[in-house]
Amino acid sequence: MMRLRLAAVGAAACALLAAASTAHALLAPEPSGGGGQDPTAVRCDAVLTQAEAVAIVGDSYQGPAVDEPSPGFTRCEWQGSDSNFGFTFASLKSLSADGTTADKTFDIDLRAVEDGTKKRELLPGIGVNAATVDLGGDAALLEVQRADGVARMIVYKIDRDRMLALAKAIATP
Repeated sequence: MMRLRLAAVGAAACALLAAASTAHALLAPEPSGGGGQDPTAVRCDAVLTQAEAVAIVGDSYQGPAVDEPSPGFTRCEWQGSDSNFGFTFASLKSLSADGTTADKTFDIDLRAVEDGTKKRELLPGIGVNAATVDLGGDAALLEVQRADGVARMIVYKIDRDRMLALAKAIATP
């Protein structure tokens, strides 16, 4: 039963991250001049390094598995035996290519998961802006706006203290 629930929440988290990636990829224009990674764009594995993740959650997690669906938009995932976390990072360059801003993206991401019972909790003093939304079933969205982009993290079975430590770690460029 526990494995089934972990798989269901993990699938939901992956679906949310994948939906964000797909929406971003659909909005992003094709890169000019040859494609490939933008060497000036910050990747998610630089936003939260393996060493930082280990210091916060321990060394029982495998990752990060890194993907770059479009230039300047990366996804990192860590998998533990009964918990996990992953996030996307959209650089300012990537957001600009989509015709949006970090402020708008921060708000839209949070509104996408809020409803009558799920409301954002602002996290003052972390990044430019930070908030979390309890998604139920031991899962939460953690949204952090930085000076150089926006990180959207989904955590599953990560306690609040560790979640806040992750927020602080990804908050500073």
